[in-house]
Amino acid sequence: MITPTLGAVLFGLIFLVWEIAIWYPGLKALQSQPLPHVGDLLPFLLCWGIGALTVMVVGGLVGWLGDTALWGLNTFGDGILILGVGARTGTAPGSTSAPLTEGGLFMTVLVLAAFIARRRRGATGSKWRGWLSGVGLGLTGSIARYAAVPLASAANLAGVWLTGMIR
Repeated sequence: MITPTLGAVLFGLIFLVWEIAIWYPGLKALQSQPLPHVGDLLPFLLCWGIGALTVMVVGGLVGWLGDTALWGLNTFGDGILILGVGARTGTAPGSTSAPLTEGGLFMTVLVLAAFIARRRRGATGSKWRGWLSGVGLGLTGSIARYAAVPLASAANLAGVWLTGMIR
């Protein structure tokens, strides 16, 4: 399993900032009608969660996809940091373990199938930015504590429930 470097964190944050910059309707619009505008971020946030789940999978095709995406973010992000601004890079503090159980892995495959099926509807760029941001940030320590751990727990519980209902 590949661990995130500061380059992957950089790209994860770049995609997050990019999405917020595109989305931001202005302070006046947020004060007058916040709910519709905040709802516009939902596709990005859902795809962020899918990206975080993808990078938590350690085996199979989905694990390979998550590792490959994280490797690419690591490589390009580290290159930008080293060659672009002369910064040092290294492993980002975080988790290298996949907290997904068999049920969580089952649910991750179902969620990825839905993500792939819906990639052509609506704001496609927003969905891919969300997925890549989730891959880059999903295993970093401070983010995993507040987002990825509850996300993995929800996937695990849903998977246990669903596979128990099917048997």
